Amino acid sequence: MPAALPHPQEKQIFIVPRWAGAPHDDWYPWLGEQLRAVAQEDGHAYNVHTLAMPAWDLPVIERAVDYLMTILPPEKIGPDVYLVGHSVGCLAILHYLARLAEQHPEAQPVGGVLCVAGWFSVDSPWQDILNWMDAPINYEAARRLIPEDKLIVLLSDDDPYTSGYQDNERLWVERLRSRVSILPGRQHFSAQLDPDVRDAVRDLAGALSPMASY
Repeated sequence: MPAALPHPQEKQIFIVPRWAGAPHDDWYPWLGEQLRAVAQEDGHAYNVHTLAMPAWDLPVIERAVDYLMTILPPEKIGPDVYLVGHSVGCLAILHYLARLAEQHPEAQPVGGVLCVAGWFSVDSPWQDILNWMDAPINYEAARRLIPEDKLIVLLSDDDPYTSGYQDNERLWVERLRSRVSILPGRQHFSAQLDPDVRDAVRDLAGALSPMASY
């Protein structure tokens, strides 16, 4: 009788949407479909969860972090958990990881983090965005829960909200030792499909060789 095939390792992917984003928006449903399609090739089973963040039409840091702590308490964090943030979702992830590291020093690192169109400042902020821009983050605490080469950031050279993408790139590298790729013509990465986002997740999961750019 032939030996049973090993069960594929399940990777848990959690997507934190952009400002006012919902699970059915942008590339979120497409990403789940694409990862399921390559699961056998990659040797992983991908389980994608796009989070319906609370009151996300007007995101509030404390409420977002409280929700993420509920969905992903320290006992559910580990090397098969991957966090994908889009726009303000990237900051929500950093605030969450910082609090997790500070309050639960026993927490394991996640498998990796992908930040898509992540910003530290925007061109024309209003007060609700200033609340996010001005809030301090313990970057070193957050970074303790991300393996050294497993923080990928994708930025666009024509993002309508952050014309200073070079400054954002510098800050991602200085503050968090991130692997940053600047992609041409992606605006705010709000299309319904984006192969570079898919391949960045696969890279984090170890299915692709690390790439210099996407």
